[in-house]
Amino acid sequence: MDILEQRFYKLNYRLLSFLGLWPYQKSRLRRMHIINIALLSFNMTQFLKMFTSKGNFGVIIEVIPIWTTMMNVAIKYHTYNMGIVNIEKLLNNMIIDWQTWKSKEEVKIMEEYAQQARFYTIAYAINIYFTAMLFLGSAFVPCILDVIAPLNASRPLKPPILVEYLVDQEEHFYPIYVHMCLTVTLSVTTLVVADTQLMIFASHVCSVFAVIGFRLEHFLKDACTVDNWTKRQRKKYIDNLALSINGHKRALEFVDRIESSFQYSLLVQCGFNIMCMSISLYRIAITIEEKSIEVLRYIIFLIAQLFHIFCTCYSGQRIMNHSSDVAWKAYSSMWYDAPVEINKLLLLVIRRSQETSQLTAGKIFVFCFESFSTILQTSTSYFMVLSSVQ
Repeated sequence: MDILEQRFYKLNYRLLSFLGLWPYQKSRLRRMHIINIALLSFNMTQFLKMFTSKGNFGVIIEVIPIWTTMMNVAIKYHTYNMGIVNIEKLLNNMIIDWQTWKSKEEVKIMEEYAQQARFYTIAYAINIYFTAMLFLGSAFVPCILDVIAPLNASRPLKPPILVEYLVDQEEHFYPIYVHMCLTVTLSVTTLVVADTQLMIFASHVCSVFAVIGFRLEHFLKDACTVDNWTKRQRKKYIDNLALSINGHKRALEFVDRIESSFQYSLLVQCGFNIMCMSISLYRIAITIEEKSIEVLRYIIFLIAQLFHIFCTCYSGQRIMNHSSDVAWKAYSSMWYDAPVEINKLLLLVIRRSQETSQLTAGKIFVFCFESFSTILQTSTSYFMVLSSVQ
């Protein structure tokens, strides 16, 4: 388990432990209750805002993007919480893989992909946290404007997110702002942990596919012709191939476990993301017409949404590419110099690898670059419908 708590995965280990989602930690309930109360308290303020707006279209349209994002955060958190057994099995499989592939070349491949996963984690965290800071910091734009372009009276401070606390928000601005900062920070941390852990799982299984491909491509490299093979050599190559086949089978099961753990959660999130992006585009169009400085806030939020969706589609695309590459690597080996029994085993791997592994949303929507384009087109279509209705 040391490999999961050190080096490449240390950041995710610490954040998962902080949120009470690390499968191996003993006390999780207390942290889970705190996170749930924080998420619920913020969702209630947005629900109250929509309820007290009495059907005001402008208010509802402004509340929904953040509300859907918070709902996605809650879904992500409870997906990990309720599927903690599957998460533990995935982590255990990662440990087994690191213990299985021990040659210099295999370890190098595993470390290269783990380093990539670490880079993705840090880059994603920086992007999302920076976006949240800009979003929360926009509450103090009136203070900056008072210095740059002062008026007869100071501009009022308002929370950066439309919420309802059933009190005077100008008078109680700072308590409201502190609560908002705390809950948004917890929500962003949950978002970062859930998304980057999925990227780590995807990157790990891609590394295993890469190792299998490397082994299949090179395991006959130093072999002599079939006629000169001794029984010992034959057994050695068959055992070597059997290890690769078992590793390939384990990788396919790993993808299936990822799929079973996240597919329905991703389906609901996908629907919320399309709704969120459509309304965000609509809000950008409205604020541009009004020549409001708030357009920057909505653009920042939209970019964060696009980045979030792209990362999921990128992970799915990588799984598809690496799973299909195994067949090409096996075909590139010196199979023509191998005995019939080895060729038959290679044929099994090639046939199975031609059925690409996929990350889907409820078996309906396959995450890949093409689907990212589809999401953009769908969101734009709903945005056009909203604009025409208004």
